[in-house]
Amino acid sequence: MDYNKKDKAFEISIQLFTHDLVPTLEKRLKKSVNLEKNPETDKILFDYLKEKFVLKDKQNGVKKINWIGKEIETDTVNIYLEIFFEENLEDLSLQNSIFFESFSEQTNLVVVRHTEKKYDLLFKVGDQFKAFKK
Repeated sequence: MDYNKKDKAFEISIQLFTHDLVPTLEKRLKKSVNLEKNPETDKILFDYLKEKFVLKDKQNGVKKINWIGKEIETDTVNIYLEIFFEENLEDLSLQNSIFFESFSEQTNLVVVRHTEKKYDLLFKVGDQFKAFKK
């Protein structure tokens, strides 16, 4: 997650391995998923990420995530999102529970760069929201 000061937005890139993503979506949707041929792929991915990658403000309001796009490669899917915000970073908290329902040992690392600060947030199964604190 990189903060774009000019646009007052976080630019988010998420890399997911296809061999993890497809079975997770298939289990969730109870049908087979073809990321390249399904016209609903963007909606399916976005709905999943809105539930699993959540940024909240200090009033516990969920920040709106905007879909920018995706790139499908041989083994990975790169997803691009954006979240507009003008608050202090310390007033926000993040949850990243991608694949937690599929893998009991799943660990997600989120690297956040905001102005001169860098945060590394590590999420494991069972973790809730984490605040941005040095």
